[in-house]
Amino acid sequence: MAFSVMTGNELLIQGGLEAGIDLYTGYPGSPLADFFNILYQDRKILENKGAHVVIGNSEANAAAMASGAKQAGRNTLIAMKSMGLHVASDALSVGNFANPGVRDSQGNMAGVVVAVGDDPWSLSTSTPADSRYLFKHLHLPFLEPSNPQELKDWIAVALKLSQESSLYTGILLTTFMAEGGGRVECGTEAKLLGEKVVLDPLQFDLAQNVMVPPNSYRADERMVGERFPKFQKLREKLSLDQRFGDSASRLSIVVSGAIFETVKELLENKNLLEQVQLIKIGCPYPVSNNLLDWLEGCEELVIVEEKRGFLEQEILALFNFNQKKVPKLYGKNFPLGDQQVEGFPAFGGLSYELLEKKFQQLFTFWQKQPFPCEEQQGARLTEVLPRLPTFCP
Repeated sequence: MAFSVMTGNELLIQGGLEAGIDLYTGYPGSPLADFFNILYQDRKILENKGAHVVIGNSEANAAAMASGAKQAGRNTLIAMKSMGLHVASDALSVGNFANPGVRDSQGNMAGVVVAVGDDPWSLSTSTPADSRYLFKHLHLPFLEPSNPQELKDWIAVALKLSQESSLYTGILLTTFMAEGGGRVECGTEAKLLGEKVVLDPLQFDLAQNVMVPPNSYRADERMVGERFPKFQKLREKLSLDQRFGDSASRLSIVVSGAIFETVKELLENKNLLEQVQLIKIGCPYPVSNNLLDWLEGCEELVIVEEKRGFLEQEILALFNFNQKKVPKLYGKNFPLGDQQVEGFPAFGGLSYELLEKKFQQLFTFWQKQPFPCEEQQGARLTEVLPRLPTFCP
């Protein structure tokens, strides 16, 4: 084992090398633009390892390549920005439902991992799309790492989930994660087959792989009745979600994505972490049924997420489906007495200072331990040298 400092874009590739990705493809777009610069620079090295690097003419073209690679029994990592997911959605949907390829001796198929870079602050892309909703629409479960180590390691986790469930599986990261990074422990690179595969169209299962009626109806039936429930069971076995602090606390704070580390730091700085239950959701879709057990006895539930209230809706649906009483919920709106006030904003990203003010508002209303809000003098910004964002090349 060795340690290395890498950016998020580099970690996607390192994670792919350790996971056993055969094909790296996609289409450049910020915040994942540098992913393709690195691939182009290191394409010969990757090819010598047995991997194949192809930058698509569009995200849709790259998604079609992923389907072909799965048909050939080869694992794929496809990357794009948030708006690129819109472009690729048709090909991703068809490939995911068609489920091409053959099973190996262990009953698994080749996997497809779809990495998407969102930009909540709209720093370097035209619209700050929230890709979680489109992932769900496409029946693509997804993971949302909160730190660089998880980002690298969860490429292998996403690939394993994809192989065993035969569903395309997403990895969602945001600008600060993609263009940031950190020190990670690297693992052993997987050995790739490297040899070419010749496909015989006469051997294709047209009834399953060609998405025209009635094949598409049967594919939908398998997706809803078999394949997605299988992913749910596989997801429950993995320790993707974690909890910190006091598991018996009546106050629970649920967070997903990179903003988790900021929330945890804030609670530690205020000496409050041991007085609340802090839950990190690693796979927001599908959300784990185990969450209900963790929230047993919870009276006040705070849900922190950037952009819109996707996780909030998924957790509410989980409570309602299981006919459980929903705790008093503080998310995109705060029910403070007889008033509904704005909670964690549904636009833009979240910062330490913004979270500090919102939690101060909550703790003041609860009349619990004081939550001092320090005055910031702009040191966080003025001490950092300015630089231009990395746009699409």
